[in-house]
Amino acid sequence: MKSIITAIAITALFTSSAFADSGLADRINEARTYPDKTVETVDTQALCLKHQKLHKQMKEAGIADSSDT
Repeated sequence: MKSIITAIAITALFTSSAFADSGLADRINEARTYPDKTVETVDTQALCLKHQKLHKQMKEAGIADSSDT
């Protein structure tokens, strides 16, 4: 009886680790599939200039800025 309970416990332990709920296998396989995948970065200076231009246009249009309150 004790060996049956031990066998059931070991079986439950190994079967629960076989599920792919965490997605770890997917991340590993995707990393292998796309090894030279690059991330597109945004030029921070250009983004800052665009942001300033939008603020200027909003001020000219009479739209209140949330930081003005």
